[in-house]
Amino acid sequence: MATVRKQYAVSRYVYSEDSFGEDYEKVYRVRKTTLDHVKEYLTCDSKRTKNAVLSLLPIIGWMRIYRVREWLLGDVVSGISTGLIAIMQGLAFSLLASLPPSYGLYTAFFPMLTYFFLGTSRHISVGSFPVLSLMVGAVVTRLVPDEGPPANITGFEGLTQDQQRVLVASSITFLMGIFQ
Repeated sequence: MATVRKQYAVSRYVYSEDSFGEDYEKVYRVRKTTLDHVKEYLTCDSKRTKNAVLSLLPIIGWMRIYRVREWLLGDVVSGISTGLIAIMQGLAFSLLASLPPSYGLYTAFFPMLTYFFLGTSRHISVGSFPVLSLMVGAVVTRLVPDEGPPANITGFEGLTQDQQRVLVASSITFLMGIFQ
């Protein structure tokens, strides 16, 4: 059985450079200088301002489409349960980090509050990590041991053992934040 092949016939004009120039007008590209690019980048209009605010505070973007009657009850229940878990984890992980338990409450509350305003997703839970708490605890107990003198650090003068440990943990956290 023979297959039928389709054939295409293309008919186009043959141009020389002169004949093409007669039929079509040349488009000249406008070159922008570096100053033009800087002016365009620094120009402020309402759309650019709105995008900047929405990128800094994403809560504004998703609160506009929030359906209160459908989602509020579920969000309150999930927020309470997530908050209780975060508080218990914060207390436990502060002990893993060799810090007083009250500092675990700070790690449970402030990251969530910060992420509420600056985070990009409303479906996330922020909190401590056990491995990170163990790693911080290892450094804290090495520099400020339970028994014996602490490390020879100038900022430790006149501080209690708990204050020294909090100072070491805060310094590690700040330094890792800079690295990341």
